[in-house]
Amino acid sequence: MTTLEQVRHDLTRTLAAWSVASLAGGAVLAARRGGPRAAGFARQSVAWGAIDLAIAASGAVGARGGVQDRRAETVSLRRLLLLNAALDVGYVVVGAALVRARTVRGRDSVGDGAAVVVQGAFLLALDLSHAARLRTTAL
Repeated sequence: MTTLEQVRHDLTRTLAAWSVASLAGGAVLAARRGGPRAAGFARQSVAWGAIDLAIAASGAVGARGGVQDRRAETVSLRRLLLLNAALDVGYVVVGAALVRARTVRGRDSVGDGAAVVVQGAFLLALDLSHAARLRTTAL
């Protein structure tokens, strides 16, 4: 049986690993200097990786305290994950629009858009999978 603590731990660990991969991948891509699309993809990967790492760190610190009301905490986390999933869909749509536009304000937007799609799609899968696990969590 899955517990609230297991879901929090797995969510935090997975987000932290993704953020480190995004930071590292973005840094490597930026160092290769492959053109404006690669630069855009690298820029977005590093930015999203940094933000995700801060969120994962915050989640790790917040998870150390005891939970007074497990049912309320489970419902609250599930609602937050579902809200995030809705935002993730928005990220994918915005990223796809950037790819489709090809340029924004005279700057190539394909690399930026593609990276936003990748980040949004990963976060959507992460949020929905953990929200589903909380649905079956013993309260």
